[in-house]
Amino acid sequence: MRQTTPSEPRITLEAKGTDAREVFVELFRQAGTPFVLHVALERPLYLTLREVPFLKALQLLCEATDTRFSVRDGVYLILPRQPQQRPKAVHTSPSIKLSGTGMKLTDVARALEAGTGIRIEIAPGTPELRYNLNLPTMPLEQVLDALCRNTGLRWERTERGYRIMPAEPPRLKAGTVPIPSPGGSIRGSIRGSRAQPRTTPNRTVPPDQPLQCPRCHYALQPDWKYCPLCGAWVKPLTDRARRGQR
Repeated sequence: MRQTTPSEPRITLEAKGTDAREVFVELFRQAGTPFVLHVALERPLYLTLREVPFLKALQLLCEATDTRFSVRDGVYLILPRQPQQRPKAVHTSPSIKLSGTGMKLTDVARALEAGTGIRIEIAPGTPELRYNLNLPTMPLEQVLDALCRNTGLRWERTERGYRIMPAEPPRLKAGTVPIPSPGGSIRGSIRGSRAQPRTTPNRTVPPDQPLQCPRCHYALQPDWKYCPLCGAWVKPLTDRARRGQR
């Protein structure tokens, strides 16, 4: 008579910024299996798994934390991924369309991950800016450029995706930071600080000359409030241009 083996445990996990170590603890608690972490893990995880077989859930969790597992005397060991096992760096930049109001930087990162399948990390100490977004479909790296422009942030490639972090030296200014981009709009702000006064153009544009940004000389449209190239506040200039056309 053929002997049957116990069915593989089914795992249900949900993490919204939960520490990776706690997610591993919950995984092995549900499986009823002993384990040991042989790697330093201090990163937030975002995942949802419903009734997933134990080994599949373990593999997905290892991929999300850049680790691997081994079994020794019935104990699961969580180990650093060996160099030859590490995925290659991202060389392509998929396109994504992004819009939203009052989105935190962490929420923006999660939306980018969901839309592209590429990991977006937020480095510790990065200010939690809020954004009003209305970006057309564009490559992911251009979106990151727009998010970081004039906000004191920068981004870099990592082995598994991208990381957003404070710029060196810090250039972040208190108050509202406008950072529009051609074909869409984007705006970030820091709460709890006094806004700095905007610099406004103090000259008019003769009717026989093109409407240009006074800071970078980029060609402007009469309905623009900000220069899409340098972010200068140009509404007074464009308002005067529209009145001159009437």
